[in-house]
Amino acid sequence: MEETPSNSSIYKWLMPLAMKVVTKSGLMERMPAFVTKLHLMMVSCYGRRATMEMTKQFIARMITSGILVFMLTLLLAAVTGEWLSVSLCGLLLAVLAPWIEVRGLSKRIRLQKRSMLIELPEFLNKLTLLVNAGETVQAAIIRCVDSRREEELSPLFRELSIMSNELKNNRSFARAMEELSKRCALPEISLFTTTVLLNYRRGGDDFVVALRELTRNLWEKRKALARTMGEEASSKLVFPMVITFGIVMVIVATPAILIMG
Repeated sequence: MEETPSNSSIYKWLMPLAMKVVTKSGLMERMPAFVTKLHLMMVSCYGRRATMEMTKQFIARMITSGILVFMLTLLLAAVTGEWLSVSLCGLLLAVLAPWIEVRGLSKRIRLQKRSMLIELPEFLNKLTLLVNAGETVQAAIIRCVDSRREEELSPLFRELSIMSNELKNNRSFARAMEELSKRCALPEISLFTTTVLLNYRRGGDDFVVALRELTRNLWEKRKALARTMGEEASSKLVFPMVITFGIVMVIVATPAILIMG
């Protein structure tokens, strides 16, 4: 199971203080718009496990990060003797620390959605093959999920596993698909669930054709995402390459400068 946003050991000794600050100050009641937006992000990241208490813990973690950064800068100020300048920098960093926590959560959500988009076409390929071989849609989804039981479940298959368990417990297929779409909160998943719900009752060639067309479109989106990820990786390599080039220039030029000197 993934780590919840409040159980890192570095924060454990400060978290109780931060939780008291959040509770006593009524911070969640005073900023309903921010809390609602943050809770929706938590739901996108953790699914049905996300509760308001979990959101409260994340806010406490944001406060804890700010306190921890400020304490470290005060310690640095005590060592250097530069109280004013270091304390001002520490205050600025303490204000930025909660924003960095939120950015980290946003990045986690983005990576999770990318992972879902990458795996969805492969899942649809298997589903199409099984349905074309005569399986019902429900049985095909359950078989696809069961084939991954031995492996660590990815974000997509974690949600599909929840859906598979619901189907095994005789939950309505339409309701289970709708819940999957809400939990994933991804347009491509919503398109998949809509396509399935519109066509699965027809069965036969019409349903298989619809799945194949959807799979083809999602493969194109996956290719576009792969190109984007490649461009991002290339841009991240520019700075290390510049640093490496600078170091090589210094190594090459230093003997020549020393000789000329």
